[in-house]
Amino acid sequence: MFNGRVRWQRCLPVLATSVLLLSGCGVAGTDFNPGVAAQVGDDTITTKHVDQVTTEYCAALEVVTKGQPNAGGTPAQPLRYFTHEFASQLITRSAAEQLADDLGVEPTGTYKSDLAQLMPQLEDLSDAQRDAVVEIIGAQAYAQDVLTVIGGDELAEDGTTDATDEDKYAAGQDALAKWVADNDVEVNPKYGIELGTQTQVDTDLSYALGTTAKDGLKPEADPDYAAALPAHLVCLD
Repeated sequence: MFNGRVRWQRCLPVLATSVLLLSGCGVAGTDFNPGVAAQVGDDTITTKHVDQVTTEYCAALEVVTKGQPNAGGTPAQPLRYFTHEFASQLITRSAAEQLADDLGVEPTGTYKSDLAQLMPQLEDLSDAQRDAVVEIIGAQAYAQDVLTVIGGDELAEDGTTDATDEDKYAAGQDALAKWVADNDVEVNPKYGIELGTQTQVDTDLSYALGTTAKDGLKPEADPDYAAALPAHLVCLD
């Protein structure tokens, strides 16, 4: 489960480690609506929102790492890696929330208290930066929390009384995958998300021709690639 006592900036700088990516979703074609990052059932996530959250989260990271002993050793990361990860988090949160609403499931007190413990760590941030951190960390925490509850309920109905949290979460993931299969979920190909995988893939409609463009498709950024990007396209430069 999410632990708000862990310093928040350690939760996501290493990207694509704990995101639940859903199976059974479509990748939109050339007629995908401009400005839409994802359509998740009845919920629309805009590219503007993903960009805004990414920018503010990155700014927040820079605030909290400034002056820390190890800050100088924190490598720059291309912003597209963050947008890939954060779009995934927001998609998962949206789908999990709609599934939870369908089943009448609420997040537990543990989720709420852990998220509350996060807030004192964000006192030096602006309102926009704080909102971005809470949204991203909260999205991951919410999905894990409610899916564990949902999975636990399903296992109990099947007669399983000794399920671990991992068993419950896995069952919750299966339930979410079924919800996705029964609902319209489409993702803008620009984010390189192939739902059902754990890594960034090339789903973009454009073709990576040059070396820099090809390096940007790698699952982990080469330091030389990040250094070659302009400042506005990297985080923690």
